[in-house]
Amino acid sequence: MIFNAFALKVINSIHPLWTFWELNELKRRMFPIWFKKRETMTSEEYRGNHFELNELSDIEDITLDKLSSQLEIFWRNLDNCNQYSKAKKLLQKHKKDITNCRLSLEIIATHSLIYESPLIESIKQFNDYWELINEKVLTISSGTEQFLDSFISQSIEAKMKQNNQAINAGCPELTEVVTDIDPKALKEAIERAKTDGYLDSRVNVSELTNLMKSRGYSMINQNGKNVWKQII
Repeated sequence: MIFNAFALKVINSIHPLWTFWELNELKRRMFPIWFKKRETMTSEEYRGNHFELNELSDIEDITLDKLSSQLEIFWRNLDNCNQYSKAKKLLQKHKKDITNCRLSLEIIATHSLIYESPLIESIKQFNDYWELINEKVLTISSGTEQFLDSFISQSIEAKMKQNNQAINAGCPELTEVVTDIDPKALKEAIERAKTDGYLDSRVNVSELTNLMKSRGYSMINQNGKNVWKQII
């Protein structure tokens, strides 16, 4: 069995894998393909994939068995390889027009070659693809991120109310920086959420630290007390 370490890999999952902290690098390295259950697809969606509803009587009608051999035959053709190389060089002149260029450039060159599509049209196809993916797929966040954002938002709102009360009471010295987050309060909230089944029990300090840092926070010691402080 030959394993090409740097070749494209296909990962099938019903979960948004890039939302797991240990797999978040996937987000900038993958081409998500959004699947739907066959019984939920409309006639228009079938036709968009060059099928009619009555053409696929069984899931076994879909097979990729010959894909590997067809790819090998295609890329053994030197003319195809030369055309691909030319297309890739031409795309260098359009890098600023290509969404997610570093990831997309080689795929666009391949698409243009296989479908005999003008490069500009292939660029448009993939720009449209990324617009859809960024809007419908990559916006999905993990339960931990949703919980954390909600906790931060509620903490800021509560501190703003406390600050207003302190100012109205003539005690401005009691006001706090609204964006500061108490690590102890956050830890207790997370443990409660785990106990209640809202958060995965695997959420750990390392994941939480990285999520806070990605939101511009840094743990500092302030007057002998640790605090998550947002660094602008």
